[in-house]
Amino acid sequence: MGLTINPAVSGGRRRWLGHSAVFFGGAFFGGLLTLAGLLAVVGLAGHAAPVRVLSMVAAAAIAWAVLHDVGLPLPLPYRNRQVPEWLREVMPQSVVAAIFGGMLGIGFLTLFTYSTQLAVFLALPFLGSAAAMLGVVAIFAFGKTLVLAGVARARSLDEVPVYWNATGVLVLRVATAAVSLTLAWSLLQAG
Repeated sequence: MGLTINPAVSGGRRRWLGHSAVFFGGAFFGGLLTLAGLLAVVGLAGHAAPVRVLSMVAAAAIAWAVLHDVGLPLPLPYRNRQVPEWLREVMPQSVVAAIFGGMLGIGFLTLFTYSTQLAVFLALPFLGSAAAMLGVVAIFAFGKTLVLAGVARARSLDEVPVYWNATGVLVLRVATAAVSLTLAWSLLQAG
């Protein structure tokens, strides 16, 4: 993502900020698509099991993914694919940013390496209001977009790894904190 959406590829900081905004829009839209699918699944499953049981199953799945995060060798459905890089060559940068954002917002079309994405999506259908759901999806998309800040100072593709290595860990922690705040807000809204 940092090699695709950065000031060097975008042609300057102003255009990069625009591409980052488009990426956010794609991530938000992708999150909304996932939310719609999850609401449909929970609605249908709610006919077979009480919502409380479904939420307990979701909590168990999140716990399983967290145990996988900390290194326990547990099987986890995982799509080990990135967004296709060839898109960078054939489409305008703003379209690529929207597609990348959408695929990462949907979450299960590309690889994810931490349980937070799964946790956010499994918590969403159990929130009490549409406003809470939209707020969580927006914060989630913001957290995904915040990762792009790790390459904000890059002026060439050669500088992207240098800046990512220098700031990437901090940016990733802040982005993860944004997702964690999403989960905390989810819990407050559901309770």
